[in-house]
Amino acid sequence: MKKHANIRGFLIITLLIGLFVLLIIDTEGVLSSGQKAVDLCLKVIIPSLLPFFIISRLILNTGAIHIISRLFEPVIKPLFNLPGAAAFPIIAGWFSGYPAGAKYTADLYKKGLLTTTQAERLLCFCNNSGPLFIVGAVGTGYFNSPGLGIILLVCHMLASFTVGILQRFIFKDNSEESKKAAAEIPVKTEFSSHMLTDAIVDSTGVLLQICGTIIFFAILVQTLETAGVFSGISKLINFATKVNIADYIKILTAGSFEITYGLFLLSSSMIIPVNLKIILTSFLCGFGGLSVFTQVTFFCPKKIKLKKYLYGKLIHGFIASVYTALFLNNHAIPVMNYTEDIYNTEISKGVMLGNVFLLILLIMYLIIVHCCDKKFRRY
Repeated sequence: MKKHANIRGFLIITLLIGLFVLLIIDTEGVLSSGQKAVDLCLKVIIPSLLPFFIISRLILNTGAIHIISRLFEPVIKPLFNLPGAAAFPIIAGWFSGYPAGAKYTADLYKKGLLTTTQAERLLCFCNNSGPLFIVGAVGTGYFNSPGLGIILLVCHMLASFTVGILQRFIFKDNSEESKKAAAEIPVKTEFSSHMLTDAIVDSTGVLLQICGTIIFFAILVQTLETAGVFSGISKLINFATKVNIADYIKILTAGSFEITYGLFLLSSSMIIPVNLKIILTSFLCGFGGLSVFTQVTFFCPKKIKLKKYLYGKLIHGFIASVYTALFLNNHAIPVMNYTEDIYNTEISKGVMLGNVFLLILLIMYLIIVHCCDKKFRRY
């Protein structure tokens, strides 16, 4: 046993030293991939996530989640077999993008509003790619087609909804534990100036972790590409199967590590047919990759097992690709041309304004309902 542990430790050390040497050798590639990752963080990740993270922290700390829970319980319970509070990670996860759904789920779990089983089941479908990434970075940036981005977004959200319905039948829940969690939902709502400061500080710290992960995996994937790892895997599979699928293996392997780089390789491939490109894009957006999985582990306590999450994301990617294939079978593909400007987010401002507008409407609606509820209680 000790011998196996020593061998494993030696292999890990050798691998890390090898990666360190590759980083020194390929400084130009490291800088280029790092700059693109930073560009993505500044143009897409931070603008799309920071406002939602701050508002979500305030909603949880002020106890406003109680209002959301009561409003959405009649819909969320029969559809997903989850408490009404789960509506917040579901809706915000659709609008904010990775890894917002995971963060909100972990926050509810820490507040005692979700059981361990409920949190694991909710993670299966609430952590999704956001409109800014799919429509802005993927549709407009990678494929130069906002119309295609909207199609991918609709298929992505429909697949998330489908997985949400399926998980209630696949994974069983403990009804007694669920009732106990529902009884612990706080009724009192209050607000103080310190809450806003704490929300900003907490959200900024979380975003630094997310951006750090994105930059690290972008550089790691570029380093592995320079070392010929992806090409080597492709050649090995080609040799074993005698089938020329090098581009497919390379793209799926790279995308399984870091979604943005995998999608860049996919959009720029001259061998893969256009329809298949779009279907694979839909799968990678749904799956998310190892980089997103690492971000999820930041937020989730050890008691929450992430095996169900991985199953859920694989199913999500598969269903999203099926929906996309069905759409392409009955509709013409929107005009698109490959562009080198892979992080162009020209329309992201419009999508962002739409998200903020919907968020403001939701907050106003909650305030009105809360005021009406207080008046009703007086009588």
